[in-house]
Amino acid sequence: MRKAEMLSFRRLVVCLFSLILILHGPVGCVPIDSSQTAISHPTTTMDQTTATTDTTTETSRTTTSMTTKESSLETSETSSPSSSESTSQTAQSSTTQSGTTKPTTTRQTTTKSSVTITATTTVRPTTGTTTAPPAPKPTQVPTTAPPTPTTAAVPSDFPAKNYGTFFRDDYGKNSQLVTSEDGSVTLDTGSSPYGVALIRIDPNLIPDNIRVKVLVIIGDLKYQYDIVKRGSFQGIPLQGSGSCSINVFKQIDASGTSLAQVMTHQYQVSLASSLKPYTAASILSDFSRGSASVRQAASLCSGISTQTGKVDAVYNWIVANIKYDTALSKSITTDKTKYETYLPDPDRTFSARKGICYDYASLMCAMLRSQGIPTRMIKGLVFGSSYHAWNEVFFEGYGWVVVASFRWKEINGTGWVLFDSTFAASGMTSEQISKTTHTKQRVY
Repeated sequence: MRKAEMLSFRRLVVCLFSLILILHGPVGCVPIDSSQTAISHPTTTMDQTTATTDTTTETSRTTTSMTTKESSLETSETSSPSSSESTSQTAQSSTTQSGTTKPTTTRQTTTKSSVTITATTTVRPTTGTTTAPPAPKPTQVPTTAPPTPTTAAVPSDFPAKNYGTFFRDDYGKNSQLVTSEDGSVTLDTGSSPYGVALIRIDPNLIPDNIRVKVLVIIGDLKYQYDIVKRGSFQGIPLQGSGSCSINVFKQIDASGTSLAQVMTHQYQVSLASSLKPYTAASILSDFSRGSASVRQAASLCSGISTQTGKVDAVYNWIVANIKYDTALSKSITTDKTKYETYLPDPDRTFSARKGICYDYASLMCAMLRSQGIPTRMIKGLVFGSSYHAWNEVFFEGYGWVVVASFRWKEINGTGWVLFDSTFAASGMTSEQISKTTHTKQRVY
């Protein structure tokens, strides 16, 4: 009798086990609930093949514990091309030393009435030895510079495009003037759609020995500028659209540490394009149609039909012709007032054939912007703690941006590419520059 009871019990267990297989599927398969696709998972940069994976595979990734290679995202713009290349690696599943996939446990919770039943399904390793697919290798930065590309090579993927330049000659068009109560400051907001607000300081009311500062607030962005020149409109960069507050202060003590507000004006900025601030002449890169640097850029870019070709011509000219001004660098760093008020002048740098990093970046802005190529000036840190200025240039197209015979970055549509003409002029190779960490703090 006891033996018969045991047989009945075993049959019951077999039936229950069969029922579990029918409900949950074969052992080792984890049922995927489409409602769980919103579960957050580690950010992974995927190559073009991985990006086409269907929704079911992506959901499986989100509901399964994985070990991924976190990608180093370009902020941007602060990562070097070498680091951006490495992010194209596809995250691979964690494997054991023998190549067998590690067991992954997924906990599923089922609620029935008021009782919560928790079932644990363990993904078992395959019985045979499974070799994990090799991870795709990142494109290696060439140790030697590739030959200069021909017109039919990579640059053909970036046809020349003029995004429109707002020269200093264009200041004052569509004027919308606002004047301070004492008449010392005049603000012209009519040029705001082109990326600059114009400010003029009356030299008779505020002479040049009294410091004047402008604080621009657009949303969460705050930028401060020293107005050195008197009697003419100066272009103040506007980094975006939205509610804008422009505040003007003047020095009221000998040390220059105490300032009094002269004027404040609030209005709405509506840029004609997000790229407009980076094709306009401004206080940090002042140029007109007759500027020597502009004429030089026009000569260099004449007959070139690609964007990469124009950037290559200007960049190489600056690197070959502008020397670093060590004496100026020392004089600025030892004079607090000069350090705080120094402004670059592209034509001064062009004429002197020398300057500091600020001058290099300003000159490259002027020359490329005059060709309608959006170019940003970046202020930030290099080598961890050293203040520096460099450029980022906008490209629209597909393929590798090749400038100075070096692959800087691969563009898939649009993107900004870092260039550091100061470092290049000092003798650093393109590869060394691309591997130097540039930490962005301000964009102009």
